[in-house]
Amino acid sequence: MIFVFIAALTGSLLFLIGPAAMACIAALKLLNWENPIHHEQSLPWAEYNFVTVDRKRLMIITHRTDVTLGFEARFQHEVLFNKYLNFLHTVLPSTAEFTEKAWKW
Repeated sequence: MIFVFIAALTGSLLFLIGPAAMACIAALKLLNWENPIHHEQSLPWAEYNFVTVDRKRLMIITHRTDVTLGFEARFQHEVLFNKYLNFLHTVLPSTAEFTEKAWKW
């Protein structure tokens, strides 16, 4: 707003070129920005002993004896959530415990 006031006061539209150019460059960078996909490698499936299922938040947390070791998967749709849960039943060892509760972390 101050730039428009100074441009009107001095009668020079050249004063507006700098902020307009910076805004255009910033807009182009934001429009072309892509979030990189990170793939992390974890332990073999046989290492995971416990699965916590949070149906309210659509989260499945797979961990070992220590709750802090493991990974969580978040889903946007319940269909994909159920497919992943069925997949875990086939991949994890038969001794794995599945618990349905609210995930507190």
